[in-house]
Amino acid sequence: MKTKKTTRVSFSDNPPTIDIKMPTAWTELSDDELRLVFRAIDTYTDPKDNVPFHVFRCLSNMRVERQDEGRFLCAFGPGKKKFRCWVTPEQLNEHLECLAFLSDPGSVPVRLNRIGYGQKKSYQGVNPQLHNVSFLDYVKLENLYQGFLRTKDVTDILKMTAILYPGFRPQKDRISSYEGLSIIQWMVQVKGMFAKAFPHFFKPANGSAGAPSMVEVMNNEIRALTNGDVSKEAEIFDVDCWRCLTELDFKAREAEEFNRLKNKNK
Repeated sequence: MKTKKTTRVSFSDNPPTIDIKMPTAWTELSDDELRLVFRAIDTYTDPKDNVPFHVFRCLSNMRVERQDEGRFLCAFGPGKKKFRCWVTPEQLNEHLECLAFLSDPGSVPVRLNRIGYGQKKSYQGVNPQLHNVSFLDYVKLENLYQGFLRTKDVTDILKMTAILYPGFRPQKDRISSYEGLSIIQWMVQVKGMFAKAFPHFFKPANGSAGAPSMVEVMNNEIRALTNGDVSKEAEIFDVDCWRCLTELDFKAREAEEFNRLKNKNK
């Protein structure tokens, strides 16, 4: 499905004006714009780089032509259809403030529609919120994500890509570095979304004890869903992850209520 092109800059002749509308959230970016944003974030990694400025420049097709007395003569628009005007730093900052969301992934998942852009073969992504993704694939994604955080092994990203973009082959296909960045951000957003949707199950652990291993977490999740009946494991793994997480959240809420009543009656 082709994404509708977003018009960020418009012009009028009488009187000569330019109207620039920047996105204020990840969800307001078209697929093409999302790709531009990830490319900019991946390219401008030096702390001195002003990522919002480069994103603004890309989204508005802006080029600075010259500077005079603190102002900048900027050309906006693609190709030969350009509009030129003087821009002050104050005017520019107003637009950059809209892009503050770039520093926070948030909890509303967005993702590139396809991975493998510009190659002979590309792959369509699953639902951004992981609807219709099996519980087994969700568990794999969580393990791979945690593994990447520990080791920074890009192989984990390729394996996540194979789940999130069915058909992708980790040992044969390639993704660009900005596409890898988009995979990680997608996972961060999914985790934020699930933390809000299932607050009892994803409630932070209390105490100072070390975090349990992912194997232990996975085994506890499976045990909770099957009530210890191993014959049901294969069936559970095929269920939509949202359905499984809903049940796990309900069980976690029940456990909280049980503990609350038990402590109250002590």
